[in-house]
Amino acid sequence: MLRFAWATAFATVLILALKLTILSPAIETASCDQLRYEFELEDFQLSLPESPALVIGGQRVRYWDTPLSLLAGRESIRRSGAGLNLGLIDQCFPRLVGFYQPSLVVIPLDTTYAANIDQSALFAALQGIVDQRTEYSLDFELWVIAPITTPRYALTDSLLLEAVRKAGAEWASDKFNVRWLDLEDNFSDESGAADPKLVWPDGNTLNEAGYQRLTDALVTISNERKQ
Repeated sequence: MLRFAWATAFATVLILALKLTILSPAIETASCDQLRYEFELEDFQLSLPESPALVIGGQRVRYWDTPLSLLAGRESIRRSGAGLNLGLIDQCFPRLVGFYQPSLVVIPLDTTYAANIDQSALFAALQGIVDQRTEYSLDFELWVIAPITTPRYALTDSLLLEAVRKAGAEWASDKFNVRWLDLEDNFSDESGAADPKLVWPDGNTLNEAGYQRLTDALVTISNERKQ
């Protein structure tokens, strides 16, 4: 009986831990030192390509295992870390972005992050990244993937996320070498609603089919740029 009770309590704690990490990434926090350490662990595993396409972000990148081919003609690398968000990419830019001397930077905006942060803070972070590109004499193209309306947020935050997508398109329209990629249609079903077949039961984390859809869309956009 005691063993059963202990196992039940452990299972409850484990489920809570999973909710606090995978299902609720917005509550995670990180520091530049912590993220530098996590990135270095990745960097030391393989030799880094020259002028790579850097795909960097929070939850969307953290669980993205689908192989990526060349992006904009460059070998791609993916970097993420617990608690990483757009604000930290701006704050820790020299190590998280500048270190790689990328030719292309792709930032998928997490839906949870976009739904819980003020628009002005979101676009201030993006502007900070663009400004530091100039400050450090970097020459990369920036692709920002707009937050996807997933089933978890479709009922409560669809209008907010739509406003972010529209504001993002306007923000990027006059920026040099910046593209705002709205992939909403790629994640909608035949009726135009958020497709539940592309996410895990939490309603927001992309599953294998969802990441394949994201990968295919990004590769298609990259190939179109070559033509």
